[in-house]
Amino acid sequence: MADNVYSDRSDPSEESGRKRRRGGGDYSIGETIDLLTEREWRLLVDLYKCRCFPQSVVVDTYFLDTPELYYTEYARADEVGRRSLEEKNRNRAVLKARRTFKRLKQRGLVETTSVLPDLIDMPAHRRGRVTGETWYYLSQRGMRIVEKRLEVPEESRLSKVEVDMERAKKDHYWELGRLYLDLRYKWMVQFSDLKQFIDWDWYPSESVWGDNGVMEVRPDAILRIGEQLFFIELDRSTEPVQRSPFYTEQVSIQKKLERYRDVIKTSTNTVIRNAIIAFVIPDAVYKTRLNNITKAADKVFGKGHRVLTGRGIEDILIAYSDIASSSNG
Repeated sequence: MADNVYSDRSDPSEESGRKRRRGGGDYSIGETIDLLTEREWRLLVDLYKCRCFPQSVVVDTYFLDTPELYYTEYARADEVGRRSLEEKNRNRAVLKARRTFKRLKQRGLVETTSVLPDLIDMPAHRRGRVTGETWYYLSQRGMRIVEKRLEVPEESRLSKVEVDMERAKKDHYWELGRLYLDLRYKWMVQFSDLKQFIDWDWYPSESVWGDNGVMEVRPDAILRIGEQLFFIELDRSTEPVQRSPFYTEQVSIQKKLERYRDVIKTSTNTVIRNAIIAFVIPDAVYKTRLNNITKAADKVFGKGHRVLTGRGIEDILIAYSDIASSSNG
């Protein structure tokens, strides 16, 4: 008699004739990596640098290709026809972005959120729609895969718990992420002086230590262009530039500059000693706050300091270009 081989763990979907959809847990890490496209790698690496970003930015940055690429009739179309094709092209990009992130989520690489908790807290008849724009974050698996790709040292790898805690300051970290995206996809392309610096990087979470191992300062981000470091400070005009001398322990821009000074003074690393401290103030309507930070830097470092201010990362790059030109001249 032939042996009867059977399994008592039958798949209900197979019994009904339907193919079971694979979830994130069904993909091994190796399979997940092998299935990533270059576009998806670029997206995941940028998400690691930015911590989070909204769907609207994802569409414009990664999926909105030129209409000519998909619609050959675009070149021959009149103005009305072109507008129609451009709208069609944007809808295509939105759909492709949603499908891509759905796939990445199924493979356990990203997390999403779109719930508006304040609306959920309202009475049912006043709620309306309780979801807004979708925001994307890396999962634990996604972070580890990106860190392997970037060859991040073990001691510099991020803690998923700490990254999740950063969601409490999502607006702040997204402003930093916007600086990085502007730098990568806009200013590094437009500034002819910077095209030569292929070797550049952005570090969103790094501490800077003096040689004594006691003094530490933690910039919002560190930008490296060649051998030049920029300690990026995103200022949202919530801290005073100076405090009353009677409250010496309270936070202020001047106190932060003094901490930078102490770390730099105790460091023999020439890269750190020659670093530029860059304050970016996106909400600055007038130059008053920028000028006040410069005055505080004069007081802490003296004249000829390397503290730059600007409303955007482009202002910092322009000022740096002027410094580099005068040094070479």
